[in-house]
Amino acid sequence: MREYHKRSLVKAVSWRVLATVSTMAIVYIFTGEALLSVGIGAVEIVVKLFLYYGHERVWNLITWGKLEHPLAHLAVSRELEPEHLDEIRNRLEDLGYL
Repeated sequence: MREYHKRSLVKAVSWRVLATVSTMAIVYIFTGEALLSVGIGAVEIVVKLFLYYGHERVWNLITWGKLEHPLAHLAVSRELEPEHLDEIRNRLEDLGYL
């Protein structure tokens, strides 16, 4: 299943906020300098936001480890007829979805 770019972007932002706050805290614990912690956090959040977004988009292209939709093998190139709908319903029942 593919993701929309917006979802990848929101995931990247939420992760970056969490990761940057933790980095700032670690820098502060080691140095005791709040200004240095904020500066490192500001640079890190921008750089790693783009890296994470790109990383997510590349992984979204890789099919390894993804589950195929249970009806992916059904070729749909025209309007579905009643017997097709029955086949879909039966397949979903076999898979436990209905």
